[in-house]
Amino acid sequence: MITRKCEMCGREFQTASNRAKYCQYCRGEVQIQRNRAYAEKKKSGTSVSIGSEQVCPLCGKTYKVTSGSQKYCTECTSNQKRKKAPPNTGYLKEHYDYIRMNVPKGEREKIKEYADSLGLSVNKLLLIALEEFKENHKDDPKK
Repeated sequence: MITRKCEMCGREFQTASNRAKYCQYCRGEVQIQRNRAYAEKKKSGTSVSIGSEQVCPLCGKTYKVTSGSQKYCTECTSNQKRKKAPPNTGYLKEHYDYIRMNVPKGEREKIKEYADSLGLSVNKLLLIALEEFKENHKDDPKK
């Protein structure tokens, strides 16, 4: 559980979510405010309704809106490369060691598929396999 401070009233509250901003008492009031703002925007005609025709600001073509937050046509959206957030290398270096492993051609995908079929990451699969190997080879004289 994470201890947070409510952005509305300032009370401290416990939550499992790392995105929570409001305590349970203020959450309902914030939702009411959000709904009012949306209704006013819709009434004023500045909101874009799904299924309406819009002009793409990048290429100038008209497109049909398929989601509430859509700003560009699907062609421009698919052509734009999204910037991936850089990994938190400080955290990774502090908490993990790095091992590079080479596998024969074609085996990488098989390993990934096998891990997915078990509901595991490849990293977790390999750690479990290592623990099982240690457990099954305790009396191995090569140690």
